[in-house]
Amino acid sequence: MGSNSTAAPRIHRTENVDNSRGTPANIPGVYAKRSLRTLLAAAVGSLGILLIDPSAAQAQQCVGAGQATSPVPWAQQVLTPERLWPLTSGSKQRVAVVGTGVSSPLLDGKIAASVDLSPPSRTGASGKPDCLGLGTAVAGVIGAKETSEHGFHGVAPKTKLLTAKVVGDSFPQGTQPNDSVAPDPLAAGINWSVDQGATIITVAAVSYQDSPALRQATKRALDADVVVIAAAGRAEQNDPPGIAPYPASYEGVLSVGMIGEDGMVAADTHAPRVDLVAPGAEVTAAYPDGGVGPATGTELAAGYVAGTVALLRDYRPQLSNEEVVQRLLATASPAPEGVGSRNYGHGLINPYQAAVANLVDGHPTTLAPADPGVPTAEELARQAAWQQSDSLAYGLVAVGVSAAVVMTAVVVFGPRGRRRRWRSGIAEAPVDRPEDELPEPPADLFDDRPKTGV
Repeated sequence: MGSNSTAAPRIHRTENVDNSRGTPANIPGVYAKRSLRTLLAAAVGSLGILLIDPSAAQAQQCVGAGQATSPVPWAQQVLTPERLWPLTSGSKQRVAVVGTGVSSPLLDGKIAASVDLSPPSRTGASGKPDCLGLGTAVAGVIGAKETSEHGFHGVAPKTKLLTAKVVGDSFPQGTQPNDSVAPDPLAAGINWSVDQGATIITVAAVSYQDSPALRQATKRALDADVVVIAAAGRAEQNDPPGIAPYPASYEGVLSVGMIGEDGMVAADTHAPRVDLVAPGAEVTAAYPDGGVGPATGTELAAGYVAGTVALLRDYRPQLSNEEVVQRLLATASPAPEGVGSRNYGHGLINPYQAAVANLVDGHPTTLAPADPGVPTAEELARQAAWQQSDSLAYGLVAVGVSAAVVMTAVVVFGPRGRRRRWRSGIAEAPVDRPEDELPEPPADLFDDRPKTGV
């Protein structure tokens, strides 16, 4: 980007360098002198340009082309909007992008109408529909068509786009925070989108100034049943205290923050609230001169929410803009900090659940705290009667069990006792009889016969 560009953190421009004509290291001195003369001539020519037209040196260096091919981006793997395509394509929706303009081969045939409402440039204008590339990146996230070269595509590739350019070749200089715009061009872009029949408006530029015109334009869009989605912006270290992004801070507008590939919030924001988060840090996006490349910003996250709303409104056309917002919040994937957190809002947008989940009518309410109260005399008497009846029942059961045991003993053991004359049926234990300490010598075998003479 040029030195006066403030959008460098958003679209990362790629440089195409050709080294096929490299010069050998042992070139003769004449070529060195010729190269030196060439550099001097170039410097003099540049000085002449400055003297003739000083504004030419300040012209914005626009974003170039991206990569010719790409794998499936991580954001698409997380959200998997393709699961909804058999049910809805978003073809009946008109999604407006209010930002830096739109221009990309991936969006050919997708743009239903466009307008340039950007303030006149004080420097040499580039003449490109989108010099900064931010509007193109957001529009591509919403509705870029599928190709065989790119794994990247929009959330709702069949939807129609409206583009309102409210930022020229560069963001206004001297503004704080950087990359912010005045509120009146945003108001003009929103009003134009409503006039063009937009059902969804994505505000892909942030103003840190409130104004009656912007407030009225936002209210007009909401009253026209349009879902308004706005980037929550990013907080920088040197930003003035107490500022808020608009129109994200207005009631009824979906304020969107961004997460990275790790699922964590990628940037702080000045927004008084964040309703939802979506992929926005180092996501793959369309580039104005063709191809795709990395881009970062809460504006990209707002684009993912806008594409989801296009699918949802196409699948459930009977829903009002308030009911659409309710479904988005109710079906969001839970945030690490819980529902309604300062950084994640209600959680990560969930396209499939937003369209197909069954929700009850009405709005969630908080139950009143439980109050056991003090029991009345009647309740105490009833409780005492229940306890008395329980004690009586337990006593009767114990008596019955005891009687059953006695009757069983009489029936089973009575006849046996009579047969033994009630003597014990157990054999007597053997008596231990100790031997004599001095036994008699054993008798001879034939001592009992009479003796005869020899």
